[in-house]
Amino acid sequence: MAQGLAGFADFESFLEDVPEAAYYSAAPFTGGMTPTQRQYWSGQYGNIQNQYMGALGQQMRAGQRPSMQFTDFLETYPWTERYTALSPRLRPGAGTTRFSPGVRRYFA
Repeated sequence: MAQGLAGFADFESFLEDVPEAAYYSAAPFTGGMTPTQRQYWSGQYGNIQNQYMGALGQQMRAGQRPSMQFTDFLETYPWTERYTALSPRLRPGAGTTRFSPGVRRYFA
């Protein structure tokens, strides 16, 4: 991999040219979050990328030149707030059965 990095002037250009590297090196994957939170965010790359594109589109519609880099978007993304706003059913490894036991019916 180090050989592949030789073509980049610096690591910042690498993170912009390879957005997956920027995403998977962002807040949820560098510590401070639980394993279930990291599991949830590992499957959200496409959604976050789409939100970034939407933010660029909003800048264009406002008549501004899009200047936000993907790394800047990731640095300001409200990871914890977005995760805690999810219903328990949408969180990995969680669900309503975790909070209440299942009901069993016995028929004679």
